[in-house]
Amino acid sequence: MSSVAAPFGLRPIGRLDSGSLEPFRQYPIASGYAANIAVGDVVQLVDQGNEITIQRMTDGEDGDTAVLFVGIFVGCEYTDPTSGQLRQDSLWPTGTVASDAMAYVVADPNVLFEIQADGSITNTKEVYGRNAPIVNTAPNATFKQSRIALDISAIGTTTTDMLKIVDYRGGAKGDEIGSDYPVFVCRFNNVAAFHQLATNAAPAAV
Repeated sequence: MSSVAAPFGLRPIGRLDSGSLEPFRQYPIASGYAANIAVGDVVQLVDQGNEITIQRMTDGEDGDTAVLFVGIFVGCEYTDPTSGQLRQDSLWPTGTVASDAMAYVVADPNVLFEIQADGSITNTKEVYGRNAPIVNTAPNATFKQSRIALDISAIGTTTTDMLKIVDYRGGAKGDEIGSDYPVFVCRFNNVAAFHQLATNAAPAAV
């Protein structure tokens, strides 16, 4: 039972269908990219003009617009500019200069993931199959963890919301139902329009 607000972003746990979940894909991060990215954050591919790179998704969390994304950040590797050693980490530190930086991304459009809601809900049974946006708070750089949460006050039928609620963690008989900050099992909503490996739209220029 989740009685404390401790959002952890999107935590991959499997797939909706019976296929196997590929652990992750690797995509470049631009040297000097000036934003923290932590495990559980949603990331997108962007066109830098002469290369395609990963950035943290910072907009579109209110569900009002269709923002493309490629998946869930689960770590990175880069040559540490101070030590000169290859480093693997759960946080991309803002502004790091490393020409070989790569993000690990769970990019499967059919991934299932756990996410904590930012509050409680009165009608606990009126959530299955509903859509919800995210609350896209900046990651915690100290604990190297995403702070993204499900916006429980906006659960509904908005087709541009990022999340599709599948179930509670632990199922209908689990102890998340009725908790102050329930953890849900979700998938990405409307991937044909929003997921960059499922839509025909190319990464946007920045």
